[in-house]
Amino acid sequence: MADKTAWAPVANASTLPQVKDAGFSEDASRSFVEAGAGPQGFIAVIESRTFLRECIRRSVQSAFPLPILTYSTVIELEQRGALPELIILSLVEDNGEANADALKVLLELAPRIPVIVLAYKNDSELAKAAIFSGAKGYIPVTMGFEIAIEAVRFVLAGGTYVPMDCLLARNWTNEQPAQRQPASSGVTTRELSVVRAIQQGKSNKVIAYELNMCESTVKVHVRNIMKKLKAKNRTEVAIKASELLRCTRCVTQPECWSAGRCADQAVG
Repeated sequence: MADKTAWAPVANASTLPQVKDAGFSEDASRSFVEAGAGPQGFIAVIESRTFLRECIRRSVQSAFPLPILTYSTVIELEQRGALPELIILSLVEDNGEANADALKVLLELAPRIPVIVLAYKNDSELAKAAIFSGAKGYIPVTMGFEIAIEAVRFVLAGGTYVPMDCLLARNWTNEQPAQRQPASSGVTTRELSVVRAIQQGKSNKVIAYELNMCESTVKVHVRNIMKKLKAKNRTEVAIKASELLRCTRCVTQPECWSAGRCADQAVG
Protein backbone atom coordinates (compact mmCIF):
# COMPACT_ATOMS: atom_id res chain seq x y z
CA MET A 1 0.00 0.00 0.00
CA ALA A 2 2.99 2.32 0.37
CA ASP A 3 3.20 2.80 -3.39
CA LYS A 4 -0.35 4.21 -3.38
CA THR A 5 0.34 6.78 -0.70
CA ALA A 6 2.36 8.75 -3.25
CA TRP A 7 -0.85 9.48 -5.09
CA ALA A 8 -3.94 11.54 -4.80
CA PRO A 9 -4.53 14.79 -2.95
CA VAL A 10 -7.68 15.11 -0.92
CA ALA A 11 -8.57 18.56 0.29
CA ASN A 12 -11.23 17.74 2.84
CA ALA A 13 -12.04 14.91 5.24
CA SER A 14 -15.50 14.64 3.67
CA THR A 15 -13.81 13.00 0.68
CA LEU A 16 -12.54 10.10 2.82
CA PRO A 17 -15.33 7.67 1.78
CA GLN A 18 -14.62 8.40 -1.87
CA VAL A 19 -10.92 7.58 -1.47
CA LYS A 20 -11.70 4.40 0.49
CA ASP A 21 -14.05 3.30 -2.30
CA ALA A 22 -11.18 3.73 -4.74
CA GLY A 23 -9.51 0.69 -3.15
CA PHE A 24 -7.24 2.27 -0.53
CA SER A 25 -7.10 1.17 3.09
CA GLU A 26 -8.60 3.41 5.77
CA ASP A 27 -5.15 4.32 7.13
CA ALA A 28 -3.85 5.22 3.66
CA SER A 29 -7.04 7.12 2.89
CA ARG A 30 -6.68 9.19 6.05
CA SER A 31 -3.07 9.95 5.19
CA PHE A 32 -4.24 11.38 1.85
CA VAL A 33 -6.82 13.52 3.62
CA GLU A 34 -4.27 14.86 6.09
CA ALA A 35 -1.67 15.49 3.38
CA GLY A 36 -4.10 17.52 1.30
CA ALA A 37 -2.01 17.22 -1.87
CA GLY A 38 0.12 14.79 -3.80
CA PRO A 39 2.36 14.67 -6.87
CA GLN A 40 0.03 12.74 -9.19
CA GLY A 41 -3.37 14.15 -8.26
CA PHE A 42 -6.92 12.97 -8.75
CA ILE A 43 -9.81 13.22 -11.20
CA ALA A 44 -12.65 15.59 -10.29
CA VAL A 45 -16.27 15.05 -11.33
CA ILE A 46 -18.67 18.00 -11.16
CA GLU A 47 -22.35 17.06 -11.24
CA SER A 48 -25.14 18.76 -9.29
CA ARG A 49 -27.43 15.71 -9.10
CA THR A 50 -26.47 13.31 -6.32
CA PHE A 51 -27.46 10.03 -7.96
CA LEU A 52 -25.81 10.83 -11.30
CA ARG A 53 -22.74 12.17 -9.52
CA GLU A 54 -22.24 8.87 -7.71
CA CYS A 55 -22.94 6.83 -10.86
CA ILE A 56 -20.31 8.76 -12.79
CA ARG A 57 -17.80 8.45 -9.96
CA ARG A 58 -18.19 4.70 -9.61
CA SER A 59 -18.05 4.15 -13.37
CA VAL A 60 -14.90 6.20 -13.90
CA GLN A 61 -13.28 4.80 -10.75
CA SER A 62 -13.61 1.27 -12.11
CA ALA A 63 -11.24 2.19 -14.94
CA PHE A 64 -8.65 4.44 -13.27
CA PRO A 65 -6.24 3.99 -10.33
CA LEU A 66 -6.42 7.67 -9.41
CA PRO A 67 -9.12 8.58 -6.87
CA ILE A 68 -12.26 10.09 -8.37
CA LEU A 69 -13.52 12.93 -6.18
CA THR A 70 -16.94 14.49 -6.72
CA TYR A 71 -18.28 18.02 -6.36
CA SER A 72 -21.76 19.41 -6.79
CA THR A 73 -20.62 22.77 -8.22
CA VAL A 74 -17.57 24.51 -9.64
CA ILE A 75 -17.39 26.73 -6.57
CA GLU A 76 -17.19 23.66 -4.31
CA LEU A 77 -14.14 22.46 -6.23
CA GLU A 78 -12.60 25.91 -5.92
CA GLN A 79 -13.16 25.99 -2.16
CA ARG A 80 -11.44 22.63 -1.64
CA GLY A 81 -8.14 24.16 -2.78
CA ALA A 82 -6.41 21.16 -4.42
CA LEU A 83 -6.29 21.03 -8.22
CA PRO A 84 -7.00 17.74 -10.04
CA GLU A 85 -5.27 16.17 -13.01
CA LEU A 86 -8.53 16.24 -14.96
CA ILE A 87 -12.03 17.67 -14.51
CA ILE A 88 -15.17 16.01 -15.86
CA LEU A 89 -17.98 18.58 -16.02
CA SER A 90 -21.43 17.05 -16.38
CA LEU A 91 -23.81 19.46 -18.08
CA VAL A 92 -27.39 20.00 -16.96
CA GLU A 93 -29.96 19.29 -19.66
CA ASP A 94 -31.82 22.23 -21.22
CA ASN A 95 -29.93 24.91 -19.29
CA GLY A 96 -27.55 26.25 -21.89
CA GLU A 97 -26.75 29.55 -20.22
CA ALA A 98 -25.96 27.95 -16.85
CA ASN A 99 -23.81 25.34 -18.59
CA ALA A 100 -21.88 28.02 -20.47
CA ASP A 101 -21.36 29.98 -17.25
CA ALA A 102 -20.11 26.90 -15.38
CA LEU A 103 -17.64 25.99 -18.13
CA LYS A 104 -16.42 29.57 -18.43
CA VAL A 105 -15.84 29.94 -14.69
CA LEU A 106 -14.17 26.54 -14.47
CA LEU A 107 -11.72 27.32 -17.27
CA GLU A 108 -10.82 30.64 -15.65
CA LEU A 109 -10.29 29.05 -12.24
CA ALA A 110 -8.12 26.23 -13.60
CA PRO A 111 -6.86 27.25 -17.05
CA ARG A 112 -4.12 24.60 -17.13
CA ILE A 113 -6.34 21.68 -16.09
CA PRO A 114 -7.92 19.71 -18.97
CA VAL A 115 -11.73 19.72 -18.83
CA ILE A 116 -14.00 17.10 -20.37
CA VAL A 117 -17.62 18.04 -20.97
CA LEU A 118 -19.99 15.14 -20.29
CA ALA A 119 -23.04 16.08 -22.35
CA TYR A 120 -26.61 14.85 -22.25
CA LYS A 121 -26.74 14.46 -26.05
CA ASN A 122 -24.50 14.13 -29.08
CA ASP A 123 -24.80 17.64 -30.48
CA SER A 124 -22.22 19.09 -32.86
CA GLU A 125 -23.05 22.70 -31.93
CA LEU A 126 -22.72 21.93 -28.23
CA ALA A 127 -19.45 20.10 -28.88
CA LYS A 128 -18.12 23.00 -30.90
CA ALA A 129 -19.10 25.50 -28.21
CA ALA A 130 -17.36 23.41 -25.55
CA ILE A 131 -14.12 23.00 -27.52
CA PHE A 132 -13.96 26.64 -28.62
CA SER A 133 -14.55 27.63 -24.98
CA GLY A 134 -11.41 25.73 -24.01
CA ALA A 135 -12.58 22.22 -23.09
CA LYS A 136 -10.28 19.37 -24.10
CA GLY A 137 -12.98 16.77 -24.56
CA TYR A 138 -16.65 16.32 -25.38
CA ILE A 139 -18.28 13.02 -24.42
CA PRO A 140 -22.04 12.50 -24.91
CA VAL A 141 -23.73 10.02 -22.56
CA THR A 142 -25.04 8.23 -25.66
CA MET A 143 -21.50 6.92 -26.23
CA GLY A 144 -20.45 3.42 -25.19
CA PHE A 145 -18.68 3.12 -21.83
CA GLU A 146 -15.41 1.63 -23.13
CA ILE A 147 -15.07 4.28 -25.83
CA ALA A 148 -15.81 7.03 -23.29
CA ILE A 149 -13.11 5.70 -20.94
CA GLU A 150 -10.57 5.61 -23.77
CA ALA A 151 -11.52 9.20 -24.63
CA VAL A 152 -10.79 10.18 -21.01
CA ARG A 153 -7.41 8.44 -21.20
CA PHE A 154 -6.66 10.28 -24.46
CA VAL A 155 -7.38 13.67 -22.86
CA LEU A 156 -5.30 12.75 -19.78
CA ALA A 157 -2.43 12.00 -22.17
CA GLY A 158 -2.68 15.52 -23.62
CA GLY A 159 -5.09 15.05 -26.51
CA THR A 160 -8.39 16.66 -27.46
CA TYR A 161 -11.38 14.43 -28.12
CA VAL A 162 -14.61 15.03 -30.03
CA PRO A 163 -16.82 12.28 -31.56
CA MET A 164 -16.15 11.80 -35.26
CA ASP A 165 -19.76 12.44 -36.26
CA CYS A 166 -19.52 15.87 -34.65
CA LEU A 167 -16.37 16.66 -36.61
CA LEU A 168 -18.03 15.54 -39.84
CA ALA A 169 -21.08 17.73 -39.29
CA ARG A 170 -21.46 20.54 -41.83
CA ASN A 171 -21.65 23.19 -39.13
CA TRP A 172 -18.23 22.20 -37.70
CA THR A 173 -15.85 24.84 -39.05
CA ASN A 174 -12.88 26.85 -37.82
CA GLU A 175 -15.21 29.67 -36.90
CA GLN A 176 -16.47 30.33 -33.40
CA PRO A 177 -19.94 28.90 -32.59
CA ALA A 178 -22.72 31.36 -33.29
CA GLN A 179 -24.02 31.31 -29.72
CA ARG A 180 -20.68 32.54 -28.37
CA GLN A 181 -20.51 35.68 -30.46
CA PRO A 182 -22.39 37.92 -27.99
CA ALA A 183 -19.64 37.27 -25.40
CA SER A 184 -17.19 39.28 -27.52
CA SER A 185 -19.69 41.71 -29.06
CA GLY A 186 -21.90 43.62 -26.70
CA VAL A 187 -23.03 41.81 -23.57
CA THR A 188 -24.93 38.66 -22.74
CA THR A 189 -28.26 38.54 -20.93
CA ARG A 190 -26.53 37.47 -17.73
CA GLU A 191 -24.00 40.30 -17.98
CA LEU A 192 -26.82 42.81 -18.45
CA SER A 193 -28.43 41.55 -15.25
CA VAL A 194 -25.12 41.93 -13.42
CA VAL A 195 -24.63 45.45 -14.81
CA ARG A 196 -28.07 46.53 -13.58
CA ALA A 197 -27.33 45.06 -10.16
CA ILE A 198 -24.01 46.93 -10.01
CA GLN A 199 -25.85 50.16 -10.80
CA GLN A 200 -28.02 49.48 -7.76
CA GLY A 201 -24.91 49.19 -5.60
CA LYS A 202 -25.33 45.49 -4.87
CA SER A 203 -22.37 43.35 -3.79
CA ASN A 204 -21.23 40.23 -5.61
CA LYS A 205 -22.70 38.09 -2.85
CA VAL A 206 -26.12 39.70 -3.17
CA ILE A 207 -26.00 39.51 -6.97
CA ALA A 208 -25.13 35.81 -6.81
CA TYR A 209 -28.08 35.15 -4.49
CA GLU A 210 -30.59 37.12 -6.56
CA LEU A 211 -29.46 35.71 -9.92
CA ASN A 212 -29.07 32.17 -8.57
CA MET A 213 -25.42 31.75 -9.52
CA CYS A 214 -22.11 31.20 -7.76
CA GLU A 215 -20.26 34.25 -6.45
CA SER A 216 -17.23 33.22 -8.51
CA THR A 217 -19.45 33.33 -11.62
CA VAL A 218 -20.48 36.88 -10.74
CA LYS A 219 -16.80 37.85 -10.43
CA VAL A 220 -16.12 36.49 -13.92
CA HIS A 221 -19.04 38.47 -15.33
CA VAL A 222 -17.85 41.64 -13.57
CA ARG A 223 -14.32 41.21 -15.00
CA ASN A 224 -15.71 40.70 -18.50
CA ILE A 225 -17.96 43.75 -18.19
CA MET A 226 -15.10 45.93 -16.94
CA LYS A 227 -12.95 44.73 -19.83
CA LYS A 228 -15.63 45.50 -22.40
CA LEU A 229 -16.31 48.93 -20.93
CA LYS A 230 -12.61 49.63 -20.28
CA ALA A 231 -13.70 50.50 -16.76
CA LYS A 232 -11.28 50.56 -13.81
CA ASN A 233 -13.85 49.87 -11.11
CA ARG A 234 -17.51 49.16 -10.44
CA THR A 235 -18.35 52.87 -10.21
CA GLU A 236 -17.11 53.42 -13.75
CA VAL A 237 -19.14 50.42 -14.87
CA ALA A 238 -22.30 51.96 -13.41
CA ILE A 239 -21.61 55.37 -14.98
CA LYS A 240 -20.64 54.13 -18.45
CA ALA A 241 -23.45 51.60 -18.60
CA SER A 242 -26.16 54.10 -17.65
CA GLU A 243 -26.20 55.64 -21.15
CA LEU A 244 -25.73 52.35 -22.98
CA LEU A 245 -28.68 50.69 -21.31
CA ARG A 246 -30.98 53.45 -22.57
CA CYS A 247 -30.18 52.49 -26.18
CA THR A 248 -31.37 49.09 -27.42
CA ARG A 249 -28.77 49.13 -30.21
CA CYS A 250 -25.85 49.73 -27.86
CA VAL A 251 -26.50 46.53 -25.95
CA THR A 252 -25.29 44.42 -28.90
CA GLN A 253 -22.62 46.77 -30.29
CA PRO A 254 -19.02 46.21 -29.10
CA GLU A 255 -17.93 49.66 -30.31
CA CYS A 256 -20.45 51.30 -27.99
CA TRP A 257 -19.25 49.36 -24.96
CA SER A 258 -15.60 50.01 -25.78
CA ALA A 259 -16.28 53.73 -26.10
CA GLY A 260 -18.50 53.80 -23.02
CA ARG A 261 -21.16 55.73 -24.95
CA CYS A 262 -23.49 55.41 -27.90
CA ALA A 263 -21.48 55.21 -31.12
CA ASP A 264 -24.21 56.99 -33.09
CA GLN A 265 -24.12 59.98 -30.74
CA ALA A 266 -20.34 59.99 -30.83
CA VAL A 267 -20.38 60.29 -34.61
CA GLY A 268 -22.99 62.99 -34.51
